[in-house]
Amino acid sequence: MRKKLSSSGAGPTGLGAAYRLKELGYKNFHIFERSPYIGGLASSFTDSAGFTWDIGGHVMFSHYKYYDKCFDDLMGNDFQFNMRECWVRMFNTWVPYPFQNNIRYLPKQVTYECLTGLVEAQTKRDHTQATNFKEFMESVFGDGICKYFMKPYNFKVWAHPAS
Repeated sequence: MRKKLSSSGAGPTGLGAAYRLKELGYKNFHIFERSPYIGGLASSFTDSAGFTWDIGGHVMFSHYKYYDKCFDDLMGNDFQFNMRECWVRMFNTWVPYPFQNNIRYLPKQVTYECLTGLVEAQTKRDHTQATNFKEFMESVFGDGICKYFMKPYNFKVWAHPAS
């Protein structure tokens, strides 16, 4: 019996799956994409005024040689490196991103709350016991970082409570 293989979507994951299938010697597979372009949420388009818009986040970071080789093989020179510089505005100041690495920029009491929560989380909580994303965040980052950044940020991004 001959296996029929397919990939749903021509975004990074679908293209990566096809790359691996080809690498393993498979030739009889198909990629199905509903859009007239490839890239999925890692696509960009230029509007009639000449502005380029990203459909989704285009952030890639990897520490895996295999992944980096796959990316190089698929993209060639068709990508652009940008220095990332992000900031979080709170307490009348700018906090460099990632927030949890830069709590020193917060008011002293808030910094203390974030630090004590982090110490408690790392010494008294077990993230493997979390039953939802809220519990996971609290057991990794602690109550302070979750209160001031992780919960509000994730609600903003997902429009859904972390629990």
